Amino acid sequence: DPVQVNLIYVQSRDRIINGSHPCTKEEAVLFAAYQCQVQFGNHNEAKHKPGFLNLAEFLPREYQKVKFIDKEIFKEHRKLHYMKEVNAKYRYVTLCRSLKTYGVTFFLVKEKMRGRNRLVPRLLGITRESVMRVDENTKEVLKTWPLTTVRRWAASPNSFTLDFGDYSESFYSVQTNEGEKISQLIAMYIDIIMQKKKPLHTDVPDEEDEPVVVETHVDSKIAKMMQYHKSNVGHAGLESLVQPGM
Repeated sequence: DPVQVNLIYVQSRDRIINGSHPCTKEEAVLFAAYQCQVQFGNHNEAKHKPGFLNLAEFLPREYQKVKFIDKEIFKEHRKLHYMKEVNAKYRYVTLCRSLKTYGVTFFLVKEKMRGRNRLVPRLLGITRESVMRVDENTKEVLKTWPLTTVRRWAASPNSFTLDFGDYSESFYSVQTNEGEKISQLIAMYIDIIMQKKKPLHTDVPDEEDEPVVVETHVDSKIAKMMQYHKSNVGHAGLESLVQPGM
């Protein structure tokens, strides 16, 4: 349906340009080339030259001032000769949905550099399946942790910390004033995962398998920890640290 394709294309294009779906420079060039084919049709050597494009309408902000990037866009645009408008829109949407960052909620945070007393900007991404670190400049995915490996997390007014238990050697901590939002999003996704893992039967468990809930007050100013584990297992199955109400 061309109407539906156009609607999805416009939504995808706007989210690429406004940065909602972070992408690499190479991916941004491809998106812009498809957009050129949609808006202008086949490449015209006499018309489509550097300076022709209003790059703010084709690229995310971080790539708009990259030197000679319009030449790169037109180079890719030439390869799309004779591609129909609806097909170019479909290719745009398909590429958008193939991004590693597609469907991710991002938070701009600050991360301490290893071995140095310096903070650098970083994108912390949360999906229904994972937590990821993304380079704020290149949009390269630096690290991905399955959400099922999260053992506990803590939100404070100026920071957010994740503990992946044995899956990671140390805590992952960032500076942010959106810790509570991150905490709520992770809690929601983990709750969905736990709901899916619930058995369909309603049999009463054996005494040794009965779930135990242990509540520990770590610090009234920072967090309250809830540990969920089985009484016959010596480690926590799932822990969550959430900031209490004032």
